Amino acid sequence: MVVFPFSWTEWQKLDALELACHIRDGQVEAKEVAQQAAAAIEAVDAELRAVLEVFPDAIDNPYSEIPNQDGPLVGVPMLIKDSGSAMRGRLREWGSRLSIGQRATADCPITLNLRDAGLNLIGRTALPEAGKTIDTSANYQGTVVVTRNPWNLSKTPGGSSGGSAAIVSAGAVPVARSGDAAGSTRVPASFTGLIGHKPTRGLLPPPGGTNELTNHRIQEGVLTRTIRDQAALLDVMIQGFPMAHYIAAKTPEVSYLDQIKRPPGTLRIAISVGSWGLPGACASAVADRVREVGLVLANELGHTVEMIDDEEICEWNVFWPSVETNWLTTAWFWRSMAERRGWPLERLSGELTPQNANLLEASGRLTVPDLRAAAAANPQLMASLARFFSQYDVLLSPTFPDPTPDANGAYSLLSEQPFSVWFPNLIHGMRYTVLGNEAGIPSLCLPSGLVDDMPVGSLLYGPPSSDGLLLQLGAQLESARPGWFGNVPPVSLASFSNPTI
Repeated sequence: MVVFPFSWTEWQKLDALELACHIRDGQVEAKEVAQQAAAAIEAVDAELRAVLEVFPDAIDNPYSEIPNQDGPLVGVPMLIKDSGSAMRGRLREWGSRLSIGQRATADCPITLNLRDAGLNLIGRTALPEAGKTIDTSANYQGTVVVTRNPWNLSKTPGGSSGGSAAIVSAGAVPVARSGDAAGSTRVPASFTGLIGHKPTRGLLPPPGGTNELTNHRIQEGVLTRTIRDQAALLDVMIQGFPMAHYIAAKTPEVSYLDQIKRPPGTLRIAISVGSWGLPGACASAVADRVREVGLVLANELGHTVEMIDDEEICEWNVFWPSVETNWLTTAWFWRSMAERRGWPLERLSGELTPQNANLLEASGRLTVPDLRAAAAANPQLMASLARFFSQYDVLLSPTFPDPTPDANGAYSLLSEQPFSVWFPNLIHGMRYTVLGNEAGIPSLCLPSGLVDDMPVGSLLYGPPSSDGLLLQLGAQLESARPGWFGNVPPVSLASFSNPTI
């Protein structure tokens, strides 16, 4: 019998930086840590269904694909969302029957950066098909698999990075990679009590074969339990690759990990909990949590905080039609796929989940004037935000307008609802997050307490390249309200007895 180096209670509390410190100091071996991570995943994932695969070779030989054994996060186990930046030789199936069995031939730039920092990439996490929603349910392997929230198994951990969120929240690993096209990092962070950051567009190198021209709305990131892990991982991931970007963002002169060690100064912070130009409203209990964050920022941290009207942010009647058009155009990838394979659209549609099949059909109704209007809306959006951020340093809002939805419920791609019902509901769910993707500005989701025993996240926005400022503000809130951060859900390693093998 082999006893693991940490009790489950200890393991649950370890963040990536502390775990790396134990490994560098020789207190534990990277292989012991990898084995404990694999055991941790096995312990919780029978209920969560968050992990698609754990790589046996990465567990048995952690240094086999780590070129730099002196990296700042050496030996730390990490899981990778099964989309976006690929891992050489590993499956990348996008939650889709159309991609089953596809293996990457090369590491993408972010993957190389993670390996160079010493991280041990030990497996893949679940997502909905092609990441098209904020629930993580899939059926591409012949059976319906619903990823569940460790805070309440009847609830979704969000999407599309729901697998990464669920497994980090449960304490199995300290960090997992995510991706965000309309809130896919930040919504899961909100639902599971984690920290999720959507970086400034052009700050991180994009996956191979893409850049900010061909894929302007997606920025990858990580889900963590501590601000310092967010800062450390961002420092790692931003390392540049020549000609990888269409337009690269400026990287900081001071590391993010160093930036969070000092306060940001007195900031002008605007709070908005309005409808943002859509029907419906933010649930009162969720809005109350955001207002509480505002009170802490003003009364305890000394910032200037002001409630504002929706119209001060941008012209929503122009913004939302462009969002809908841009989202429908994401289905054109499948149209190109059908053409390459020589398939009629009906055949390809039959391979998709019901709502993605509906998305494909709806994309065929777009017109050239629709596309021109959507393109013209973006400069107007950016001009509005330029005016806004000339008056305020930070915008504080909810992350999601409602309490956490059910797993495989109204947001599921497997739903049989008419698209005319399902799609407006999806837009409702991304009401506070998609602004960051369309504008390319940074956005940070922070834990902000509980509603009905479920986590709720607040959202910080800043102008381009203010990622460090948002992390500094996040560090202030983490220090002022530690009880909001690092909470342990009912389904977690802390509920198990000490591990052995």
